Amino acid sequence: MSHVFCASLLKKTAFGIGQLIQLKFMTPKDLQSSVITFLRFPLIVGILFLHNINSTTATASMEFGNAGYLPVSYACREFFSQVLGNVAVPLFFFISGFLFFQNIDGFPKQGYLKKLKNRGKTLLIPYLFWNIAALLIYYVVRHTPALAGWFSTNPEYNCKYVLQALWGMPDKPLFCPIASQFWFVRDLMVAVVLTPVIFFYIRKAKVYGVLLLGVLWFFAWWFGVTGVSVATVFFFPAGAWFGVNRRSLIDDMSKVKYAVFILYPLLVLADLLTRQYAANPFIHNAGIIVGIAFWFNLVAYLLRTGKVSVNRFLAASSFFVFAIHEPFLQSKIHKVLYVIFNPQSDLLITALYFLIVLATVLIALGLYYLLRRFMPKFTAVITGGR
Repeated sequence: MSHVFCASLLKKTAFGIGQLIQLKFMTPKDLQSSVITFLRFPLIVGILFLHNINSTTATASMEFGNAGYLPVSYACREFFSQVLGNVAVPLFFFISGFLFFQNIDGFPKQGYLKKLKNRGKTLLIPYLFWNIAALLIYYVVRHTPALAGWFSTNPEYNCKYVLQALWGMPDKPLFCPIASQFWFVRDLMVAVVLTPVIFFYIRKAKVYGVLLLGVLWFFAWWFGVTGVSVATVFFFPAGAWFGVNRRSLIDDMSKVKYAVFILYPLLVLADLLTRQYAANPFIHNAGIIVGIAFWFNLVAYLLRTGKVSVNRFLAASSFFVFAIHEPFLQSKIHKVLYVIFNPQSDLLITALYFLIVLATVLIALGLYYLLRRFMPKFTAVITGGR
């Protein structure tokens, strides 16, 4: 028994030493790749919190929950959903722009067409699959008498409704498609199509052009065009600027790491304390900008010091968790739990707030594991080959 214990201890020690050596000699480019890979899963969890803001739910017959002011629940929702969660989408746009333009010297036609074909597999096919799946499931459930009562609306499924469901529904924020979180993928696809314009804009206008786009985003000076959100217009080109100019995110972000480690917590606190004031959007947007640098630097530090490591399964599962959480899992778990408990107290609503996200993540990871094991090709198609 002692021999087995010693062998196990030696094996773990050797593995730990190997990891430390690997971390010591990790290049900035390797660390940059690891940071981006690591961030995928926690950012998706941030999006789940962002979409779990409601403290009520409704069926065709009644409303459940408590819409009143509950201090603990309110503080948790504002902190995790509205403050921390709102960094996720801009950071995803930023990373997407950086990765698309990484190592691009020019913009030849063949290279552009090749990237479009690649994004067709990674973005368009999953986009169509998950939205069509949501459309079909909603149709079946709403026309099943035993389940129809769970819905407070029952739209007419005509050609106009189907097209709106696949692109943008006028009754949803940001004119989202029926699988609402896919507005991000829709806008990202539009940005990809416009990458020649973005490339030449960056080359001509340089960093000043990106800063101008940042001003438009910061003050919300934008017009409503479905598929071209102001977040896309700024953060995708901002990331693209780093890619086009072959900048190292590790080196550039590290230049401000001490400043953002101090400033970001202060902005988060200020954001929470000023939610009801007119100046809050400016504090909030400043927090998003600083938050991008904060989270990148924090993860880089944790990876460099060996305090965390990249979990390949969680990173690979990120898109699936993103795709399936709405409208298939999280809102349904929310509705079922609220109908069962009809929570009224601050404590119960707060507990359910975290339980709903946890249950969604665990169920999604379980489904992803089973699909990848037994239907790997199908899973690759519906997740864009991730």
